[in-house]
Amino acid sequence: MREILAIYSKEITDAIRDRRTLLTVLASSLLMVPLMLFVFSTIISQVESQAEDRVVVAVNMQEASTLENFILRQGYQIKAAPQDYEAKSSSKELAKPVLLIPKDFENDLAQAKKVDLEIAYDTSNRQAEMGVRPLRNLLNAFVQERAVADLSMRGVSPQLLQSVGIKERHISRPDERKVTITGMLPMFLIMAVVMGGMFAAIDSTAGERERGSLEPLMMNPLSGRQLAIGKTAAVASVSVLVSVLTVLSFFPAQLVIGNEGLRAEFQFGSKEAIAFLLILTPLACALASLQVALSLTCRSFKEANVRNQLLSMLVGFMPLFFLLNPGKEPAWLSWAPVMAQTQMMNQVLKGELVSLTSMAIAMLVSAVLVIASLSFVSKKMREVVMA
Repeated sequence: MREILAIYSKEITDAIRDRRTLLTVLASSLLMVPLMLFVFSTIISQVESQAEDRVVVAVNMQEASTLENFILRQGYQIKAAPQDYEAKSSSKELAKPVLLIPKDFENDLAQAKKVDLEIAYDTSNRQAEMGVRPLRNLLNAFVQERAVADLSMRGVSPQLLQSVGIKERHISRPDERKVTITGMLPMFLIMAVVMGGMFAAIDSTAGERERGSLEPLMMNPLSGRQLAIGKTAAVASVSVLVSVLTVLSFFPAQLVIGNEGLRAEFQFGSKEAIAFLLILTPLACALASLQVALSLTCRSFKEANVRNQLLSMLVGFMPLFFLLNPGKEPAWLSWAPVMAQTQMMNQVLKGELVSLTSMAIAMLVSAVLVIASLSFVSKKMREVVMA
């Protein structure tokens, strides 16, 4: 036990001295969540501001008096589009889509001819693109009102065409919280844990192998199992530290949320923090042990870095399963590392109860990964030195 603690102390000291590890830990744990929440709240605020900004920019509005009257009655203002609206939309000077009205709009409409209205905007102009949907909804309302008026003038009751009404009834628990794009946060949390322990794992294995400091360490009366436990425990401690700091960063991160709706939905307290730590800690240990085992098979820091980047990409792609398959989660998902933790963290964000069975399965799978990795590293350690 004394030997394992000595190895653990050495590796922790080296990790603290390594600037790459220290910067990665601080950047991934303290900055990622506040930055993501700030970006999310900014995007939502931009979308809502476009919906609340009741201004229609149009070309040839004088050709459509009925449409103009309808838009004004809805509380909108009408502004004439600049002549070079295409160039200004491309350069992002014009932050609204432009409504293009054809000539003889009123005459064609009176003669029951089909009239096409166009909405012009540059697809690279994100602000203008966000205003397309509110403008389209406004025009659809005008079309519906016009159709009702035409039917009434011909003595046809509009209710004959709407004999079937459609309503929505939402089935949800009173205590269930909505989760918007913050559902992506578990993926960023897991990526922070992966990146936080990566350089510590590489430096303690492939880094020492490249520097030639692994051989003198093996000259001590140490077994491969003791080396494996000491090094893996040190890397796991760094990964767990990243997960703790990342979860704690949720509390100050809530202060940077500028959108009122998102702030009301995103409620993260001590209960949620404890649940997140119970979910992330076993996964952090499992990922750290995998990173140590993977790095030990490499002869240089660069090679280990490339392989660990591939592992990080694989881990990052796994939560995308929930975007590709938004239906009911299959039963085997509880046995899939990373995806099981993502599912449980999403449940916590929604205010749902996490099943103890799912928690126990996730811990069991993580423990199996740790044991398998330790066994591999124990056997591989002597072989690496003798090679």
